[in-house]
Amino acid sequence: MFRTGNPVLSKSDAFKPAQSWDDLNAQGRGYEAAPPAKAARVSHMTVQGAVNKTFLLLAICMVCAVASWNISLANPGLAFPLAIGSMLVGVVLTMVMCMKPASAVVTAPLLGVSEGFFCGAASLLVISWVPKEQLDGSLTLNTGLIFNAILLTVGITGGMLAGYSTGLVRFGPGMRKFVVTATMGLAVYALLSMVASTLGFFKFATLWDPSNGGLVSVGFSVFVVAIATMNLVLDFEFFQHGAERKAPKSYEWVAAGGLLVTMVWLYIEVLRLLAKLQSRD
Repeated sequence: MFRTGNPVLSKSDAFKPAQSWDDLNAQGRGYEAAPPAKAARVSHMTVQGAVNKTFLLLAICMVCAVASWNISLANPGLAFPLAIGSMLVGVVLTMVMCMKPASAVVTAPLLGVSEGFFCGAASLLVISWVPKEQLDGSLTLNTGLIFNAILLTVGITGGMLAGYSTGLVRFGPGMRKFVVTATMGLAVYALLSMVASTLGFFKFATLWDPSNGGLVSVGFSVFVVAIATMNLVLDFEFFQHGAERKAPKSYEWVAAGGLLVTMVWLYIEVLRLLAKLQSRD
């Protein structure tokens, strides 16, 4: 079965080897004659449909990120609970999307909203660790890190898409297993670090600290960015295989939601890496 490291895309019955949804429908009809062809719109997943929905989710995410940023900037005390709350909502929506792909037409846009609010609040939290010193000695938020992180995220995603489209970037079974395993390991470590920090054991979360510019910490962030980048390839495979095997139309939303989650993760980790490098100056 096709596998991906993205939690949104990892559970799918739409991608069994050498079998499409048309095959399943044909099996269900047995020996009955196939119904006459109809000049109707495409009822299964297409790459273009998934791409269109991805752009829609990105637009929703960006609008909500701006709103979240403004709310957090005006009320700094809300930044942390807003980031954590929207992240937890995103996790719940992801689980629902995994278990009920048909619900993706509703849960995917809601996921775009939650990811946007997470981005805005989390961005403020990250750059607040590494303020920029003005000529008069005062400190201010280094918003330039955010714009650089956005550009790098778009550039990395575009580069990986170009590499995948031209066949330069392809993963074998071994690489897929590595990416999935590494992603799961990072998720477990992040959860344990969060719990440890809540209990007061902050040293267990130092590798996530945006102000930690040590070589080990920077190297860790480079590794995380690399894993997030590799997940993009698995997302692209999901787009392609879903269209080839004629998955239900709702899987366009699932694919779009999965790619959105990966891009948001990549953006946050790139921003964290830039903050760590900034702290070394």
